[in-house]
Amino acid sequence: MAVQVVKKDGKTEPFQRQKIVNACTAVGAPADVAASIADEIEKSARDQMPTSEIRTMVLDRLGKIKQDWANNWTQYDQTKGEKK
Repeated sequence: MAVQVVKKDGKTEPFQRQKIVNACTAVGAPADVAASIADEIEKSARDQMPTSEIRTMVLDRLGKIKQDWANNWTQYDQTKGEKK
């Protein structure tokens, strides 16, 4: 059975590795680095894991490799919040 993650609104959905890859490449990480991060997260994902925890794990890994990528993600989150 697929691992289910819990979104911010409380809904659950299957873990989607590709979402991590897409997010990492969008903030500047090369595809191979993004895939590696997604692989790490996928291995440690557990059923009913909150997406906020997954986000924290991804940001941590991005920041350890290149802080600019984590900063880009944070800046994107801030602008996204302003548009609501």
